[in-house]
Amino acid sequence: MKKLFLTLALGAVMISPALAQEAASTDSSETKTMAEDKYPMWQNRHAIALSAGLPGIGLEYAYNINRSLNIRAGFLAFALNDYNTDMDISGQSVNVNANLNSSVYELFLEYQPTSNKAFKLVAGFGYLNDVGVNTLILLNDDIGYGDLIIDNEEIGDIDLTVSWTGIAPYVGFGFGRAVPKKRVGFGLEFGTFYAGGPDVNINANGMLENTSSEEAELEENLSSYAWVPRVMARIAIKL
Repeated sequence: MKKLFLTLALGAVMISPALAQEAASTDSSETKTMAEDKYPMWQNRHAIALSAGLPGIGLEYAYNINRSLNIRAGFLAFALNDYNTDMDISGQSVNVNANLNSSVYELFLEYQPTSNKAFKLVAGFGYLNDVGVNTLILLNDDIGYGDLIIDNEEIGDIDLTVSWTGIAPYVGFGFGRAVPKKRVGFGLEFGTFYAGGPDVNINANGMLENTSSEEAELEENLSSYAWVPRVMARIAIKL
């Protein structure tokens, strides 16, 4: 009986370290798995992104701070020059030559409520360096008053510029990670800058010269156009 007890005791002593080692290995593996779930491999990583939409085409850098937060900095630009069209204004045919410009510097912080969803909320600031439109308006035809004919060049033209400039707060939402889980990720974002009412500049000559005095009134009429929309599609590459 003593022999049997001694044999069992020796066996227990020999098996215990092996079981302890296996348990430690299991605990280490589970801890590692939990750590990987809590701190996925895409965290603390960088990405660059190309974006296109309204108000332009841009390049962006992103850094993942933690599971929920990313910081982004970028630049957007767009230009459309010498767009010509004819319009009818108060029964008169006029030629409109338009130039559209947009350049914006951006700094955003985005928040992802959950780690398994790509939905995000975005807030930050943009510096609207030059966002606006310039139009040159000229009558196409001469104007007749009875026997009197007034040449359209004598009537003159109106050079009108409407633009938003300065620092503008931004809020938005979207889908897609700033730093993707895989090598490449796609996203969409919808938001708006609050830029305040636009600045208006009018330069007129000829018989229309007095039109320049209406800048203040036109600015007041356009003061409600304080929001500059931002709708972007984005492709990001993890570095």
